[in-house]
Order: sequence, then structure tokens, then C-alpha cells
Amino acid sequence: MTARRWWMPWQVLVLVAGLAAPAAAQPKTVNWDFVLNVGITHPVAIMEKDFVEDVKKRTGGQLNITMRPPGELPYKLTEYLRVTGQGNAQMADVYMGFLAGDSKIAVLTGLPFLVGTPDELRKAMTVLEPMIREDFARFGADILTWFTWPEQNIYGRGKPIAVLDDLKGRKIRTTSPEQSEMIKRLGGVPISLTAPEVPSAAQRGVMDGVVTAAFNLLGSKWHEFTEWAYIADIHIGGPAYILVNKGSLASLSPEVRKQLQEAAAQLQARMLKEIPAREYTDRQTLEQQYKIRFFKASPADVARMRKTMEPYWDEWARQGGPKLVEALAEVKKALSR
Repeated sequence: MTARRWWMPWQVLVLVAGLAAPAAAQPKTVNWDFVLNVGITHPVAIMEKDFVEDVKKRTGGQLNITMRPPGELPYKLTEYLRVTGQGNAQMADVYMGFLAGDSKIAVLTGLPFLVGTPDELRKAMTVLEPMIREDFARFGADILTWFTWPEQNIYGRGKPIAVLDDLKGRKIRTTSPEQSEMIKRLGGVPISLTAPEVPSAAQRGVMDGVVTAAFNLLGSKWHEFTEWAYIADIHIGGPAYILVNKGSLASLSPEVRKQLQEAAAQLQARMLKEIPAREYTDRQTLEQQYKIRFFKASPADVARMRKTMEPYWDEWARQGGPKLVEALAEVKKALSR
């Protein structure tokens, strides 16, 4: 006769609890929007796409970032700092010139003929980055990382600008108040246009030229309406900021946040290496393949431009108050200006 097994009440409870125990909860996926400064096929966006995929892989899908090219969401480039700070988008890529209305210190390196090369930009950002982060915090945003566009020059169609005096009376599209002031002081007429408006404006004669880089001219396909380039290396095209909402960043788990920041550091290293290097091969492509005529500014003309703009640096800083005056002084010291 088989012996019966008597179950004690506590044994029954353990068995029932074991049967009812749910499977381990899966980590929740966090979804972010990332508003871009350029179209999705632009070389910058392609690098950012690689970054987004890297983040997804590093975090095991816990952070999913969706890239939104300009126009997909109802935000202007000039609004990106506020849009990010308010959490309408968790990330944004914005060129410094579009931040001038909200953060003067963020565009300091765009003062014409102040910061001229990627190496000089690194030196300037060593002293500026803590100040810029502090300013962005007013909006609820922070710098996830930053990179640079190449040296900015004037590209156009019609009668070429071959020497500085050819600029007089010419209508030039600019991307910041600082560039506009330079064009005005040198005798030109600055005009403001969004990037999508540039091709039709060029074809209709609304503008004669645009301040940009060969890298962007090819990336945006603006070479299709461009006939000449005036190379004076007005200023380095950076930084461009990849902004992040401070609250969204803080709400990530420590491991996911770490992986995001490490991926961003790798993106920065890649961009700071590849983008400046591409500028010179892109100029060759424009000249040899697309027959764009390049006119290099003479040393005398460059000296004249710099002399014209140097007083503006201090005027600009004084208008922004003591902190901006201090920041400009620090950058000048770092660059031995």
C-alpha cells in the first residue's frame, strides 16, 4: 500500500506561488525623436544614422531613436534649442548660426575671421563648452556632443566674385546675424532664406551666392546651380550641436545613458576626422567634375576682411553683456589673437 503524502499549508502556498510567478519583466523600450539639420541622404545624416543604429545595438533596443529630417515635425531650425529643452523632441542637430536668437555664446566661434580651422575650434571649445552648457541649461537642454562643418566660403552663380570689391551690391544668403554683419560691412546685401528655399532663390536671381562649404554644396546638391566659389575661409563652420533634453537623459538607466554617451563620443571623433578631410576632396570634385570656377582671395583681401571684422568682435560681445565679453577674451587668449 502506497504511503500518502500529507502537504503542510506552507508547502501548498509555495507551490501555488511558484506556479503563478510571472516571467521576468523585459526592459522597457524608450523612444526618442531626433530632429535633423539636413536631409536624410546628406553625409552628416548618414553618419548620424550609423550613430542611431549603434545606440540601438549597444542598448539591446532599450533606446530607440527616430531621425526626423527638417519639415517632418512642425519645428523651425531656429527653434531647436527650445524644442529640445521642452521635450517636444528629445534630441536635435542644429548648426550654431540658427541658435543666435536664443544663445549668443553658442555662436561665438562663428564671428568672421576669429576661429578659422578645426584645430582652433577644439582650442576654443575647451574654454567655451562649460559656458555653453550652462547657457543651454536655462532651456532644459544639454550638449550630447558637437562636431564641425568645414570652413565657410561664398559660392554662387552669375558674375563671379573673384576679388573682394566684386562683393559690393551682391545678394548673399547667410545663416547667422554674424555672417550677415560681415556681408553688410564688406558692401554686400545679406539675405535670409531657409535651406529648402536656396535652390529656387538662386535660379530666380533672388540671391547671387550663399555662404557655405563644398562639403554641404555637394551634400545638399546645391552644386547643380553653382558656377563659382570665392575662397577666403571666413570662419570654421562649427560647432554644430547635437542637443539632448536634460530630463530625458537623466531618466535613462545608468547603463543606457553610458552607452548613449559613449556612442556620441565615437560619433564626434568620426565627424571631427572625416568632415574636415572631405572638404578638400569635395572642392576638387566641384572644380574638376562640375566645372565650378574657384577664386582664392588674395592675402591682401583676407587681411582687409579681417581688419574690417576685428572691431566687430568686441562690439558684438559688449552687446551680450559681461559673460560674453569674458568668453570672447578667453577664446582670444586660447588662440593667441
